[in-house]
Amino acid sequence: MNVRHCCFLMVCCCLIPALSGSAQVQKIYVKPKEAGIEKQSKFVDSIRFIPLEIKKDIEIPSFSSVEFTRNYMMFSDPEDKVIVLYSKAGAFAGKISYKKIGDSFESSYDEVNDRIVFFGDNNNYALTPRDRLKILLNRNDPRNLKYFRKYEVDLSDNSFTLRKNAPDEKDLTHAMHLYDDIWYKGDITTSSLFKDSLGHEFRLYRNDRFLKGYFAYHHISEPRFLYTDEEVNITRTGDPFVNFLTRPFCDTVYKMFRDSLFPVYRLVLPLENSLPASFFIKPFKNKAERENYTRNNGWIFHQVYNIYENDRFITFDIEYLTRLESYIYQKESKTVLNIKNIKPDSSQYNLKLLANNGSQLQGDHFYRLLHAEDLLSFFEANKNIPIPDDLKDFLAGKPDAEAPVVIEYKLKN
Repeated sequence: MNVRHCCFLMVCCCLIPALSGSAQVQKIYVKPKEAGIEKQSKFVDSIRFIPLEIKKDIEIPSFSSVEFTRNYMMFSDPEDKVIVLYSKAGAFAGKISYKKIGDSFESSYDEVNDRIVFFGDNNNYALTPRDRLKILLNRNDPRNLKYFRKYEVDLSDNSFTLRKNAPDEKDLTHAMHLYDDIWYKGDITTSSLFKDSLGHEFRLYRNDRFLKGYFAYHHISEPRFLYTDEEVNITRTGDPFVNFLTRPFCDTVYKMFRDSLFPVYRLVLPLENSLPASFFIKPFKNKAERENYTRNNGWIFHQVYNIYENDRFITFDIEYLTRLESYIYQKESKTVLNIKNIKPDSSQYNLKLLANNGSQLQGDHFYRLLHAEDLLSFFEANKNIPIPDDLKDFLAGKPDAEAPVVIEYKLKN
């Protein structure tokens, strides 16, 4: 097939799904430079504090976010290679250090088996990106497992012992669990190593058996994906069978009901923030040209992330080519506000809860890690404001300024 014709078909793959559901697709107009300001209390309520038990030699960096397992709150420090676990009521449960297994290991939570998985390279081998792709293309060859190492911590065993285990195909392909026995892969890449030019941005599997592919692209020479690695993003909702899906360089937000996919929102940005048509059809000559384009067009749209919706609001992040901004859409007024322009006020203890990063969604609640310093200074300066019951004992103990507190809150509904 002629490459230019193939590129045209790839552009249509991004546009046609949105057009086919245009009767249902709602446009959301985003103006990145609009400077409206609102109080945080207009959007946030149901605030609850969960002070974490203070333990000697246990520190949680301020950049840590809260991740939930079946029974614990989990805080990761990838720089020091440490994971700290607390009960959901805030009691200290344990600390896991994984420094000894090597620098290449990253942690992830396996929700199916309730364990923390550490997957990384075997230090006896040095793999190039081309080597890794060859391994991926021959993932059924058991000899390829020797290039990697895997360790696990079973969270049902409160000794939290790090144990070595054999990698499997899901580890090699970075497959993610979706629901029941359905897994997905959303990695996107181009290479001359692919024998078949037809690839799909998003693929569903029943365990290891391929079920369905979405959004075809040219596996060898798709202009959007040359000299870069991209990934489809899945945002969970409170229902395991309903998820939001977004794609790189596509302004449409999809909702997925089991394996059925529908466009629901389309973000409309000013021309200066939108990708030009040439981006989809004119390939970059080399990696250096692509990197230079990214540096010189930092405010151009890349992808949408982290969508949450209730009856009144939609929150989402937009990643531009070199920056990330967070927004909230108000359904009643049909207006979008940059979250950095939402200001905390005394009714919520001057705590900045809506921010560009750091909040973790679990069900319909958000969780954010803060430190006691913010609370101590507020109540010292506002002695007329009563201390919430769930903070009284904690603050009465005169905690250190760095003592961690998890804040739970909801968006008004």
